[in-house]
Amino acid sequence: MAPAPATDPIIGQTFGNVVAKSLLGRGGMGAVYLGYHAGLDMKVAIKLLPDLFVGRTELVERFLREARLSGRLQHPNIVRTLDVGQSHGVYYLVMEYVEGVDAQKLLDREKRFSPMRAVNIAGFVARALGEAHEQEIMHRDIKPANILIARDGKVKVTDFGLARSLTNTATALTLSNQVVGTPNYMAPEQIKTTTVDMRVDIYALGVTLWQFLTGILPFEGETPMAVLLNVVNEPLPMPEETFGALPKELREAIVAMTAKDPRRRLPNIPAVLAVLKKARDALLHAGLDSTAPLNSSGTRPPVGETRDPVSGASFAAPIPVPPKDAPPKRADPNTFSKPLGSEGAGKPAARPASARPGTAPPQRKPPTR
Repeated sequence: MAPAPATDPIIGQTFGNVVAKSLLGRGGMGAVYLGYHAGLDMKVAIKLLPDLFVGRTELVERFLREARLSGRLQHPNIVRTLDVGQSHGVYYLVMEYVEGVDAQKLLDREKRFSPMRAVNIAGFVARALGEAHEQEIMHRDIKPANILIARDGKVKVTDFGLARSLTNTATALTLSNQVVGTPNYMAPEQIKTTTVDMRVDIYALGVTLWQFLTGILPFEGETPMAVLLNVVNEPLPMPEETFGALPKELREAIVAMTAKDPRRRLPNIPAVLAVLKKARDALLHAGLDSTAPLNSSGTRPPVGETRDPVSGASFAAPIPVPPKDAPPKRADPNTFSKPLGSEGAGKPAARPASARPGTAPPQRKPPTR
């Protein structure tokens, strides 16, 4: 957590029912503070629109749009929006506070993720996108910096600041007709045209998964425009040193998610979950089932060495053996034992009428001759 300057006028201010306590960070769309919600007796995050932008109608509407859209999304893998308003001359957004770190900072520290950990995190992001797409909302800025990893291992997608409702053209804003997004993660059609759909999120998730595995960005350029041109014209590289030892199912999943032509790309999130499940099963079959952080040599830690999922600190400890019948943690990428896309699996089958209490067995018809 970055310490706030002693002269920060926001510290101690009240926004609705929330008191700002300390600065968490700053970005292009405003500052984020740690706050305390007295009514709910809990820590929250407060996102403030910069004073510089308050006079610009399109940016204010974009900020409020984030609040309206994210407020509609209720999912364990999406950061919840709790309140929105205007106070002390600024607009604010109160969100669920996730104690942890974003995947970009984690990647910067660890250089790259183990294949199983990468696939698991991508799977939880896909589930979050599935909920958004069902609400006809696309994120449009999926990248590691917008994926939070909590201390308990839960994965949560944040920052719907670039989100666009597929059913409300009034929310389809751009900044003075400029391309909106982060260059390396933008689908080619997102760069060339304003006519896009939820497949741009699938492309960005594929690039994010590629980055988790390689630790680098796929396209280089001296300027953002040069990167955009490479995104449109250059194929996604598949370096042998990374993908040579991985199951073909994982390579095929990334290729299918990042096809340049959206007509050849995976069409929806159920299709993404299906290929990620195949990749996960292939990793299990190949013995690449570790979700532990990789060490400097790119190998897994020794048996008996445990690491904090956020701090990365290691300590010697016996590996706990969960009870035989203990259910898996749904959103912990370190204990992801439920196949992707199988939330409905494992439900008991409906009993036949004859087995239900209070019902008579069905009468058998005599055989016909």
